[in-house]
Amino acid sequence: MPAEKRQLNLNLFIYPGGHHEAGWRYKDSAPERVLDIAYYQELAKKAEASKFDALFFADGPALADNIRYASRFRLEP
Repeated sequence: MPAEKRQLNLNLFIYPGGHHEAGWRYKDSAPERVLDIAYYQELAKKAEASKFDALFFADGPALADNIRYASRFRLEP
């Protein structure tokens, strides 16, 4: 009986400001691009070139009270 061929599907989960709350402060980050559609197109092209199957951009149910120490931007419908 032949073994079932299995496939791993990869999904890239992206927070616009980074997954670490201080990631936007890293010297190579680009927090000013979180509203730039070209930025997301570049990310999608990189993901596709890396053989990812899907790309997920998180949104949030509310805005943060204070963004002084963290870039809390989320895509909203």
